[in-house]
Amino acid sequence: MKKITFLYCDARGNTSTRHVSDFKYDQRFLKGICSASNSFRTFRRDRILEVIETSELLQTAIPPKLPEISSISLKSELALEIMFTGFPKTQRASLEEICSKAGMKLRKTVSKNLSFICAGPNAGPTKMSAAQAQGVAVLDEADLVRLLETGEISE
Repeated sequence: MKKITFLYCDARGNTSTRHVSDFKYDQRFLKGICSASNSFRTFRRDRILEVIETSELLQTAIPPKLPEISSISLKSELALEIMFTGFPKTQRASLEEICSKAGMKLRKTVSKNLSFICAGPNAGPTKMSAAQAQGVAVLDEADLVRLLETGEISE
């Protein structure tokens, strides 16, 4: 089983050591079983301050020191894209403003670069199906708040 230990800085600036097993990763996220919560978690790679330990096979795949958060602009090409559906107009506007201030790009339609779709109580099946077909992570409002506060997404 693949294991990795790293220093992680959440959105509030709190730093903690994370131990994750059975993980996989891409340019934006590292996903796996977090020992602290004993459940599947998604971590933003730009918030990983330092990789402490990992299997030898992956030493070259994940650099030992990733860029520090202060050197990464969320408004760069790494900016996360989010789309809202199924929320009342005022609630949606409020959520969009929060995400915009956090550096996320707001989208009105499903696209290949969409990172998340945040679904409200009246989410329509067309957008949900299109997003799920492209492998876009689906969040509810509580998941979005957790993502913004900690940088983690629970499965």
